[in-house]
Amino acid sequence: MRFIELYRSIMQGVWNIGFVENTLDEVIGGEPLKIRWLNHNCKDRWFADPFILDVTDDKIYVLVEEYYYPHKRGRLAMLTIDKASNSLLKVDTILELDSHLSFPAIIRRGDKILVYPENFKGGGLKLYELDLEKPALVNGKPISDALLTDAVYTELFGKKQIYSTEMPTPNGSTLGVYEVNEAGMYTKVKEYHFPENIARNAGDWFEYKGKIYRPAQECNVEYGHAISFQQVEESSEGLVFKELWRKSSPHPTMKVAFHTFNMYKGVMVVDCRGYRYRVPAGIINFFRRLFL
Repeated sequence: MRFIELYRSIMQGVWNIGFVENTLDEVIGGEPLKIRWLNHNCKDRWFADPFILDVTDDKIYVLVEEYYYPHKRGRLAMLTIDKASNSLLKVDTILELDSHLSFPAIIRRGDKILVYPENFKGGGLKLYELDLEKPALVNGKPISDALLTDAVYTELFGKKQIYSTEMPTPNGSTLGVYEVNEAGMYTKVKEYHFPENIARNAGDWFEYKGKIYRPAQECNVEYGHAISFQQVEESSEGLVFKELWRKSSPHPTMKVAFHTFNMYKGVMVVDCRGYRYRVPAGIINFFRRLFL
């Protein structure tokens, strides 16, 4: 038991977010990504699952999963980032529960900001309002009893829908479609099956120049191993997903995972994962490859 605990401690992951300097046309075309990674000195936490809240002339505001080591679970935070230096200026924790929180996806309704984070260990999907004065997520309202993982809400196809993977196979090949019923709850109405583990969302779906795109996670190797960037087309039988490219982490040392792509107001954000203890983790991986 102590050996297992030591192994898990050494192999802990650490995430960081970064901002893409390419144009969107270059990204869609599969050009190599040029990324400015966030500069921060936080040793007791890491940041992942970024969604851009707002962009001003000198700052970028991002909602993230903030994994706080002393609590051993994710909570949600708003980061204030200096646009010029790419440095973290402020961290505001906006929601913390007894269960793990991540993927703070955003819906904009005029001046109102709504957030529906992943919280399957809390028993389903809830929709919160963002109170920027506090700042905090408030007035959580259940919108699905399904244990959804990295759910994405969209009206791109003319109706209110959620697309998501679901427990107990969040990293698998089945993407569910959920629509709202008379009680205001989203329930599954359809499934799409992929030939490999690329069903899990990596961020918001979006439309650009008349075409619809979906960032997805390639989880064949492990959770969030790479981004599968897909074009989505409508057909008489439903949606058709065409992968345009697939990329693993371009970070020089954090190579384990690359699993989020989002954008807002012309700014694109991603994340990557490495090892908290890179040298001992590298030694363990060397011997694993040698003998397994």
